[in-house]
Amino acid sequence: MNSKFYTALSASVAGIALVASQPALAQEAGSEDVAEDSTPENAIVVTGIRASLENSINLKRDNAAVVDAVSAEDVGKFPDNNVAESLQRITGVAIDRSGGEGQFITVRGLGPEFNAVLLNGRTLATDNPGREFSFDVLSSDIIQTAEVYKTSVPQLQSGGIGALVNVQTAKPLDRLGFNASLSAAGIYENLSEEFGADISGVVSWSNGTVGALFGASYNKRNAQFDRNLTNGFILRGGNDAILLPETSTDLDATDIGALPEGARLQQQVIYSRDIQDRERLTLNGAVQFAPSDRFTATFDGLYSSFEIDSFDTQFSGFFGPPFIDPQLDANGTVVSFFRPSADFRARNPLLGVPDAGATPEPNDTDVGFSQNDNVLTSNNRDAETFAFGGNFDFQASDALNFVADISWSRATRDGTNPFVVLGALAPTSPFIDSTRDDGISTITNIVDSDFTNRDIQRLHFVNVNRTRVEDEVFEIRLDGDWEVDRGPLRNITFGGIYTDREKTQDVFDNFADPDGEGPLGAGNIFCAFCGYTVPFDTSILSEFSFDGFLSGVPGAELVPANILNASFADAFAVLNDPANINNPDRTGGLTTELLAYLNGPGIDPTFGIYTPTFNAESSFQVEEQIYAAYFNTAWEGEFGGDLPWSANVGFRVAFTDVLSSGVDAPVIEIRESAGDTQLVVTRGASSPVSVPNDYVNFLPSVNFKIEPADDIIVRLAYARTVTRPTLTALGVANTFGGRSDAPLSGGGNPLLEAFEADNFDITFEWYFDNLSYFSVAGFHKELGGFLEESTISVPGQVIRPAGNQGVTVDTVLDLDFQDTRQRNGLSGSITGAEIAFQKTFDNGFGGIINYTYVNSTQDNAPPGDLGFNGFTPHTFNVTGFYENGPLAARVSYNYRDGFLVQENAEQSEPRQRESFGQLDFSASFDLTDQFQVFVEGLNVLNEDTRDFSRFPNRVLTYLRTGARYTAGVRAKF
Repeated sequence: MNSKFYTALSASVAGIALVASQPALAQEAGSEDVAEDSTPENAIVVTGIRASLENSINLKRDNAAVVDAVSAEDVGKFPDNNVAESLQRITGVAIDRSGGEGQFITVRGLGPEFNAVLLNGRTLATDNPGREFSFDVLSSDIIQTAEVYKTSVPQLQSGGIGALVNVQTAKPLDRLGFNASLSAAGIYENLSEEFGADISGVVSWSNGTVGALFGASYNKRNAQFDRNLTNGFILRGGNDAILLPETSTDLDATDIGALPEGARLQQQVIYSRDIQDRERLTLNGAVQFAPSDRFTATFDGLYSSFEIDSFDTQFSGFFGPPFIDPQLDANGTVVSFFRPSADFRARNPLLGVPDAGATPEPNDTDVGFSQNDNVLTSNNRDAETFAFGGNFDFQASDALNFVADISWSRATRDGTNPFVVLGALAPTSPFIDSTRDDGISTITNIVDSDFTNRDIQRLHFVNVNRTRVEDEVFEIRLDGDWEVDRGPLRNITFGGIYTDREKTQDVFDNFADPDGEGPLGAGNIFCAFCGYTVPFDTSILSEFSFDGFLSGVPGAELVPANILNASFADAFAVLNDPANINNPDRTGGLTTELLAYLNGPGIDPTFGIYTPTFNAESSFQVEEQIYAAYFNTAWEGEFGGDLPWSANVGFRVAFTDVLSSGVDAPVIEIRESAGDTQLVVTRGASSPVSVPNDYVNFLPSVNFKIEPADDIIVRLAYARTVTRPTLTALGVANTFGGRSDAPLSGGGNPLLEAFEADNFDITFEWYFDNLSYFSVAGFHKELGGFLEESTISVPGQVIRPAGNQGVTVDTVLDLDFQDTRQRNGLSGSITGAEIAFQKTFDNGFGGIINYTYVNSTQDNAPPGDLGFNGFTPHTFNVTGFYENGPLAARVSYNYRDGFLVQENAEQSEPRQRESFGQLDFSASFDLTDQFQVFVEGLNVLNEDTRDFSRFPNRVLTYLRTGARYTAGVRAKF
């Protein structure tokens, strides 16, 4: 779609030509009075906390719709370093964080996929696989306002049943003369005890006719994140279990029973310390030209680069049957158990030898070994965003105004993340404990010296994943505004918009056959060393400290002090060592072919045989074209001559045309890998597949406002809104994987359609004092055709090869695959209330408090369904501030009740997050009119996040990001 960028550029040039050819010209949309309102050079400009509150309250009060906003305190000075962090202080808004930074927003109980985000009124490409926008790619220094539309108006793009967020950047004609703001600060990370930097600047100049602005922001963090993970709780009913103490001796096959039906047991215990360098660069610029009061041309551009360089050191236990001495609670959770070890097998020899003959002894079986794994992995992310646009505002007559807008944006994400397991078969039987409702899951009964015993380390499993996402959006919009002023009808607005979007996700990994032609298959690569049979040069290993890991958390005292790790370069050197590949004990097979592949073309010099291969079945391309037109009328009058009212009534029609493309291939067989339960899929020849789809949405809206007193506003609103399927759900391929004791399948659904919501709102607003107000709002959303990720059982077959689990010949297993994908069909409702209070005092003090309550129902949800992703029953925010003379300070506390993160997450079970509260503060002191020193703190109480599944003791993730402090100096001229 690069040709579309050149089309946009050509149209922008044509717009300049239009300027020269028009005798009477107009201004940019939304800035009809720039010439009159531009700030004179000798005027006093109010800045700071109160200026931000004043701008936000004016936006809220004057808008026809229900809107809340956050405004910059000054040029280049947004209230928070992260846009999402500021948005969470708005009533009804909560955020999800990544690496301690706000990334996604939830509005009125609906998660990020249900909210649309615009930049300067335009659809912006995003580096996520779906539509949800990552706010962490933007620096807040370039933002002037962020508006949250909770009710709809026809002239804004459709796409969010939760809310629509419009982020506005600064424009040069907003201020006359030369203006500059520069900031330099240091960042201290409490957890890593490392320093970073934050540097930004905005420079603008305008003479009222021509203006230019340029901004730049650079942020560098050296962060650390400590996590405990379990990778979910698998349905293990009927799996082998030894229902006796681990200390038992002389057991045989007759002592092996089974877990009861419905029992769930965790897949892993992982202790993870992720060291990340996070670097963000944002550049933006704008040029405006207003040769008369009838025309304004604006050209703006944005570039953002966000890079995460990660190295994640983990200790992990991976658990399959049989389970020793399992203890279940009333919810069917296996809260504690042991796994077999060398010591256990030695005490129970009939459980520790494989069946060598064709007729095995009836009391002889092999229970296998548990593993103690040292894992090397990463969470790298390299994201770039480009956005360019041109806006032409033409006042054709005193009553008729036209605005043409053309824009192009592209976002990319690339990240290569190895996953390397260098582990050992357990000398002693690991004990796994998940009895805690408030702490972490632990793995113990491992001798301290075994954590760092180099002699028992072996090569095992490897996967190198590279995921590349590209999103490109081209958009053209034409708006008209006709001031009618006939009776109560004040004006008519109309227009159309065309949006062309193309999203591509390319996946490269070791789960795809290297060339698709054989004889090497994926299993020969990722499981080249499965089974812990090949030793290696352990001089590459070094001891890694878990000092201070999740200190104070129940169970953290049981985390090992030290484990082993290595660099990626050293690990892949031993994995690709021909001597190790030639080892006769290696289980992966096809040694000659592997060595030939190692020395073949296209092999990465570091990854060797693990060079990631294009995985067509996990990749997709979606092309989406949206043609929309709208018509809106604005009305105004008085009831009884003294009760002012206003309204807008209109509709929007959107036609969506989607083409989902990719490849699919027939499955020939699915079998266990040698010596492991990991499933390997063999497919036939791939063939391209394209599936078209289209649908139409009619979206009416009504906003009615009445002012019973000068300081009171009552609003009523109805709108039908729409959210289109997330683009990741529209793929055409089907995937299979998992393990034989937990087989999984999934894929896309290219025939998904947008789902609609009928929204009803009522609000009461009382502006009782300067910069002070009280408001209460009620809202109800009726949801139809709702998209929900659901899991159903699909029968399938898996081959267990000879030698696995004691079988002597290839054996076909009839299994049920848990198939997870999105489907239309659910219906339900969301009802809630918001209350907000803001008060400022003449002595400089002030405060803001708001609270949101949300309730939901689903009419036809499957059993066990927990509702909508992101749904949060209770949120509240409390902010106190002081601003008087040179001193300003603010303290904010944000609370989010426990909520559903994802309905179908690990092991096709829900992921829920416990309630979380965060305390932040900021303070500044003006040394002179030009210079200011400031300090900020985020998460100063060091709050952690804890995710679980259905019951608190089914912990999924316990995460600590720590506090972060910033101190610096700001100058303005």
